Amino acid sequence: MPNARTPGHAIAQLRRYYATYGVAGEGPPDDFDAAQLPTALCPPQDDLDLLQRAVDDEVLRRQFRVCREIVEDLANRLTTEELLRELSTLPQSPNESFDELVDGVFWFSLAASLDSRRNGYPVTPFDEQLDLPLPVKVRLTVQGSLVLRLYMALVYMREGRLNDLIAAGTKARMPCCGRVSKLLTCDYVRRIRNALGHGTFSSTIAGMAFRDDNGTIVASPGFLNQLSTCLMLIQLQAVAAMGR
Repeated sequence: MPNARTPGHAIAQLRRYYATYGVAGEGPPDDFDAAQLPTALCPPQDDLDLLQRAVDDEVLRRQFRVCREIVEDLANRLTTEELLRELSTLPQSPNESFDELVDGVFWFSLAASLDSRRNGYPVTPFDEQLDLPLPVKVRLTVQGSLVLRLYMALVYMREGRLNDLIAAGTKARMPCCGRVSKLLTCDYVRRIRNALGHGTFSSTIAGMAFRDDNGTIVASPGFLNQLSTCLMLIQLQAVAAMGR
């Protein structure tokens, strides 16, 4: 293996990480020549060590696989009206609960709009005043948008009417509600939610690091985007069901 802090080592480490925790299309392409990467631009050794620990963490890998399987299952279910039909059969809520859910969905959408691109590059509100390096733009827009979306979906909206609806549907043995409940309570999502609630998260070269008493989750932007999209679709179908 190439020595630490060399371009070859960094690219190899990133490929191992994305092969374990990433989604299709993430990570350095197969034909990328590590020699093209100046040593000065190599990721910090602390980041590379963090990725290695994540790849070596058998418990974390298992938690991720469980979460990914649920997300993929729900991604298919949410292309239909299965969840909408289930939620529509449940008792209606007071108007204030509906307004709270709508507010959360709207703020979630605002957070998503922060991740805007021009010719494939992130756009920030400071582009006319500051010539920010690309890694900083990614941290401000791509990762910033993900953190805000996940906070809205997993922390702000964790309690309240949406949670009550899913709990009621799960108790009534509605299959899609049951899968949503499993997603919201699985270890991987629970640990991300706890880190967001306590502010114990930070950016890394390969995405976001979420820290709790059990260690550190390093989640790739691609998977966090899939998770966020799944949560958004759940919220939208809940709004539609409550608005009927």
